[in-house]
Amino acid sequence: MDLKALRFFVATANTLSFTQAAVQLNVPKSTVSKAIHKLEINLGTKLLERSSRVVRLTEAGALLYQRATPLLTEAKSIVNDIQSLQQNVVGVLRVAAPPSLGRYISKEIIPEYLARFSDVRVSLKLSYDYEDLFKDDLDIAFRMGQNSDENLIEKPLGFANRVIVAAPEYLAKHPPILTPNDVSRHQCLQIFDQDRTSWQLKNAAQQQEISLSVLFQCSDIDALRQTLLSGIGIAHLPWLVVRDDISAGRLCHVLPQWSSHGLPISVVYRTGVNKPAKLAQFLALIFARQEHFNIAYQPS
Repeated sequence: MDLKALRFFVATANTLSFTQAAVQLNVPKSTVSKAIHKLEINLGTKLLERSSRVVRLTEAGALLYQRATPLLTEAKSIVNDIQSLQQNVVGVLRVAAPPSLGRYISKEIIPEYLARFSDVRVSLKLSYDYEDLFKDDLDIAFRMGQNSDENLIEKPLGFANRVIVAAPEYLAKHPPILTPNDVSRHQCLQIFDQDRTSWQLKNAAQQQEISLSVLFQCSDIDALRQTLLSGIGIAHLPWLVVRDDISAGRLCHVLPQWSSHGLPISVVYRTGVNKPAKLAQFLALIFARQEHFNIAYQPS
C-alpha cells in the first residue's frame, strides 16, 4: 500500500475536507484527490462519499482510518529510528579482529569508545579467518596482512612483526642459537597446522628463509604461549604478544637483530560516505589513536 496516499487519506479523514487536507499537506487539492481516488481503485471500494457541500467516510473508509492512523505513526517512528542510527551513536557495533590484535584493542581502544558513548554496545569476534563482513553482519574488521576483498573500504593503520622467542629453561638445555642457520636445528611451536614451516627473517642488510619441523601446533595463540613458557621448543610470534614476557624475563628474545618483515595492520568496513554514527565515531577514535598500531619490533 502506498504510504503517501494513505497519509493523504488520513489527513482528509481528519478534516473531512480536501481543501484543508491539501493546505496541511502543502500540496495542490488535485494531488490529494487523485491520490485518494487511486487508493480507492487499488482497494476496490469507496473510502469517502463526496458531495458539493460535505465529505463523509464510508464504512470501509472508517475502518481504514482506524487502522491507518497507528500504522502511519509507526512508520514515522521507524524512519526516526533509522535516522537516529545514522546521526546518533547508538546500537551495537560489531567488530572482528585476529585474536592477539583483538585483545590489544580491547585494552587500548574499546574501553575509551564505550566510556564516551553510553548508548552503544560492542560485540567483538576474534578469529584468524578474514570474516565476510556482509555475510556475518559486521560493521568493521581489523586485518593483519593484505586485504583481498575489493568490495571493502580499507584504511591502513600501522605495522606489526614477529620475533623469535624461547623460554630460558629451553635455551639452557639446547644448542645455542647464534645465527639464523642455528634455528633450523630446533623444533618449533606453530599456530597453523603444518609438518614443517618456514620463517622469513631479515636484519638491516640481509634476508634469510629458515625451514623447521613443527613440534606443537595450536590455533589458539594463548595456549601456544603457555606451552612455550613451559620450556618446549621455540616460536616465531608477534612482538605484540611476547614483548611483556620478554620484559619480565619469562621469555628470551632470540636473535634480536633479526625479525620478520612488517605485517600491515588495517581496518576494513562496508559503508562509505553515509556511515552510521557508531561506526564513524569508532573510526575517528582509531585514527586519533593510530600510534597504538605501530607495534613492530625495531632492532636497535
